[in-house]
Amino acid sequence: MIITIVNDTFGINNNGTTISAMRFSKALVERGHRVRIVACGDPDNSGIDPEHGYELFYVPELVVPIASKLAHKQNTLFAKPDKSVLEKAIKGVDIVHIYQPWPLGFQAEKIARKLGVPCIAAFHIQPENITYNIGLGRIPFLAHLVYYLLYLFFYRRFSHIHCPSKFIAAQLRCHGYRAHLHVISNGVDPDFHPGPDIKKDTGNSFKILMIGRLSPEKRQDVLIKAVQKSRYENRIQLYFAGQGPKQQKLRRMSKKLTNPPIFGYYNKEQLIDLIRSCDLYVHTSDIEIEGISCIEAFSCGLVPVISDSKRSATKQFALGPMNLFRAGNASHLAERIDAWIDNPQGLIEVGNMYAKYAKKYSLKNSIREIEKIYKLARREEKPSQSYIWRGTYRLFSFMFYYLIAVPLIFLWTRVVLGVRVVGERRLRNLDGAITVCNHVHLLDSALVGLALFPRKLIFPTLKKNTETFWLGNIVKLLGGIAIPGNMTELKQFFNEMEYLLMKGRIVHFFPEGELIPYDTGLRTFRKGAFYLAAQARVPIVPISITFKLPKGIAKLYRKKPTMVVHIGEPVPPVSIDLRTDLRTRTEIIQTHMNDVITNVASNK
Repeated sequence: MIITIVNDTFGINNNGTTISAMRFSKALVERGHRVRIVACGDPDNSGIDPEHGYELFYVPELVVPIASKLAHKQNTLFAKPDKSVLEKAIKGVDIVHIYQPWPLGFQAEKIARKLGVPCIAAFHIQPENITYNIGLGRIPFLAHLVYYLLYLFFYRRFSHIHCPSKFIAAQLRCHGYRAHLHVISNGVDPDFHPGPDIKKDTGNSFKILMIGRLSPEKRQDVLIKAVQKSRYENRIQLYFAGQGPKQQKLRRMSKKLTNPPIFGYYNKEQLIDLIRSCDLYVHTSDIEIEGISCIEAFSCGLVPVISDSKRSATKQFALGPMNLFRAGNASHLAERIDAWIDNPQGLIEVGNMYAKYAKKYSLKNSIREIEKIYKLARREEKPSQSYIWRGTYRLFSFMFYYLIAVPLIFLWTRVVLGVRVVGERRLRNLDGAITVCNHVHLLDSALVGLALFPRKLIFPTLKKNTETFWLGNIVKLLGGIAIPGNMTELKQFFNEMEYLLMKGRIVHFFPEGELIPYDTGLRTFRKGAFYLAAQARVPIVPISITFKLPKGIAKLYRKKPTMVVHIGEPVPPVSIDLRTDLRTRTEIIQTHMNDVITNVASNK
């Protein structure tokens, strides 16, 4: 294929977006594709890059008052769109891949559309990065506004968007982006891998590394404060690999430390040597669209400790609770650091585990996936639903659910049917999880929904249940989502469910599949719910419905058994291997639910 990549900055290792564009371009050329690059530079230097083989089309810098000054502080810039250069770079190519939503990317899309060339966009500019760097990061509304503006002025023009992480794909869905979202990691360079052991410093020195731009959202200050609180403060040597506007402030903060931090900018070879020589990696960033520096660190076998910020994708790399700390909490980070210092054998074992885990983020895998998207994008499809209508539908659904459906169903199930719930406390602080229940009553989905109130559940259901006008629309308003009938659509369905889980939603499944009213046994489970839980790495909550015969005066007006909803303890992921986790948690959940149902039956 002939591919045009459009990115304002190219050829400088100054940020993750540029590095990603450079790595993809180089790898695509190595796989036999012809690659054209449109970026800011000296137009007189346009031509074939002799080292890498891609063709460069340079345009001059676009100077934007205030914005350009802020961009320069982050070692980036804006490119001025030149129609003649863009037409020359795009004419005759198979696909255009636009990395940034600035004037150059906007004009490139217009020209590609005019020339009939398919075009995809990438989402590498996290709005929170913008608001943090203008000093307004503590006002969430502004970040939401930037998401909407980027959609209205740029991303709504695309049918395919490349997202570096599931986290940012979930953010886009949450903000109404209707394009096909393709989650493909920026990919880690194959040179980042465990190497021969480098001799550690003599003595008791413990070396902690953080890689990243020295800017407000990266929160290096939290790491400095954590080291001050550590029991091993006098042993710890900090390394900050990166540049940025906060360097002098961080140096001043560090004056009280026994060992002053070492700040530096490293080329790839130097960085790999530094990673391999350190004992622990800490990633404190509040804002991260993927966190490629974290992947590079654990690819070399370095154990990470990562902020659990809700605005960062990097927490997805935590393989256990010891790899996470509460965002912005220096005391909690200090506890994690001290625990790892106390466990040198654990550092070796978990480091080896991380080195194996990193293989799924290899650049080779990412290139294979992006090639599939390039081929798919030739069959251009428009978003099926307008942004305004989606917002209106969601508002109507919200009002119908909370003001009409819930009050009526509550009165019917609790007063008329006499339903009782046991174990509701186990649902406290549940954020992003799958619930499973035996399928034994026409209203069992409503019972589960009420048990988790005020949260609104997502109910995957058979497609036929959503197709009729009245019943189908009511099912959808109540949270029902049709399960597709073919494998191609099913993969996208599971991706969409995963985005919802990442936004903290609860997705409910009836793993038995078929409804058998008042069944007092537990049938064989289908694997869909457990596969999704393993893929999304979220807990599963077992819910069991049992029956109780009416007693006393209740016999006079209740002819059928009353129901008791038993809520079990959430079962977290047990393995990073998808198949192992799927199999193990299926057995755990089945055993638990069967025990509850059997015990109730034996006590009647």
